[in-house]
Amino acid sequence: MTGRVVRATAQGLILGLALAWGASSPVQAQTRDAAAEARIQADVAFLADDALEGRGNGQRGYDLAALYVQSRMQAIGLKPGGVDGTWRQPFAVARIGVADDGATLTLRRPGGQTLVWSNGENALLGVGRRAGHETATMQLAFVGFGAAEDYADLDVAGKAVVVLSGAPRGMAPDAAARLEADKTAVAEARGAIAVITVNTEASARRFTDALMKRMAGRTESAWVGADGLTRRANPGVAFTAFLGDAAAEALFQGADRSYAEIRRAAAAEDGRPSGFILSGEAIFDVHTRRDDLAVSNVIGRIEGTDPDLKAEHVVITAHLDHLGMTGSGEDRINNGALDNAGGVAAMLEAARALAASPPRRSVLVVALAAEEVGLIGSDYLARHPVVDDVAANVNLDMPVLTYGFSDVVAFGAEHSTMGPRVDAAARAQGVKLSPDPMPEQNVFTRSDHYSFVRAGVPSVMLATGYADGGEAAWGAFFAEKYHKHGDEIGANFDWDAAARFARINAAVIREVADADQRPLWYEGNTYGDRFAAGQPRAPAPTH
Repeated sequence: MTGRVVRATAQGLILGLALAWGASSPVQAQTRDAAAEARIQADVAFLADDALEGRGNGQRGYDLAALYVQSRMQAIGLKPGGVDGTWRQPFAVARIGVADDGATLTLRRPGGQTLVWSNGENALLGVGRRAGHETATMQLAFVGFGAAEDYADLDVAGKAVVVLSGAPRGMAPDAAARLEADKTAVAEARGAIAVITVNTEASARRFTDALMKRMAGRTESAWVGADGLTRRANPGVAFTAFLGDAAAEALFQGADRSYAEIRRAAAAEDGRPSGFILSGEAIFDVHTRRDDLAVSNVIGRIEGTDPDLKAEHVVITAHLDHLGMTGSGEDRINNGALDNAGGVAAMLEAARALAASPPRRSVLVVALAAEEVGLIGSDYLARHPVVDDVAANVNLDMPVLTYGFSDVVAFGAEHSTMGPRVDAAARAQGVKLSPDPMPEQNVFTRSDHYSFVRAGVPSVMLATGYADGGEAAWGAFFAEKYHKHGDEIGANFDWDAAARFARINAAVIREVADADQRPLWYEGNTYGDRFAAGQPRAPAPTH
């Protein structure tokens, strides 16, 4: 598409949107729902238009989208909520990958024999935090599935720990997801400087040598700190690798237990192979390439009305970025209409209602960058808050707005007193709050609200539910549109559902922001205990 066509398309859209946003007329006042539908449709139409080229991070399309959202926030009466009195929170995202000089993992046995695996050849190696060359030599220890109890009395300081992929068979999905997410943190806490992952019988069906070869050229992303280094959750672990089966067999050759024996033990119900020191040394040699992109979160603020509570902020978020342009076919644009232009549009409509009648606590309205490359924008905001007190987060990500939903799901509602607040707000809007319909997917840890959870903030993500055709609608979305070029605005959007979803989110924010007490984690909750130690607790529900 030529630049002239892009400019003409954007100008035409802006002209049409100006009409949709205009001051309320008597007709609009009589048809309030229709006006909300028109505003949401106009927002999605612009954000998912080809002119924005998929809203890729650091790209012209994202910059246009950010400017658009900023102007919408200003038009509906929000005040700048970013840094230094602006609408933005700028930061840099580093794209890092293995450089042309490559990366290798060498196993040096006690007798002097060496085995070398290159990135993509029976091994997938992680990259460094800065561009350049890093190398280190270390001893090895096997630590089972990598949970804290699997280390027993092993001294792994300065070593590479070898962990099994996944979790013990029969472990509850939520606990398994936490175990998988925590392995590197546990290794770092024990002093390990590298993590090497090997397959179980179950994971070997997914993580094949062919997959490793395809992923060898992958690019990872992270935000850049003031020191110029990329932010990692566990910076003490300098090296990572995932080994194919042949390399793993060689790694355990001559050990107390063979790789085959360990895999058989892990395949048993509740199987937990015990750890032991491995012979030999691992030598990591990694060359890293890095490119930095300039991005920004867009932030507006609604000041609360209660002098005693307005310093506390409820944050409503929706990610603005998408995948940009990919592939080589005629249609290369990932428009991201449902993911997440619809979420941003619903957030703006909710913000419009809240700005018209502010709640007791203040509200931050945030269009986030860099969600699609690892929840980076939300992680940066949670670690660099623009206000002193964040009481709660409500996140909107990929609501499927293609059917007349009768229930909503609040992922994470069961962990804090956010749950009863969401339930009350949903019921007041005539909608049922349903439990997580897909707990095996562990959605709670996979979107931007989880960045706030890790900062100790009670958080939920709202989505349309599975009742009354919802399960089929979600299934169709995942099968036909999710992260595909076909996620475009079209006749399948239900604009009445979109307006209702926006009203429910506004009601949830108001319920939380008007309550006498801020949301609290429940006593004994895993996430509260881990991320919010020392904060007040609410008694856990008995039902």
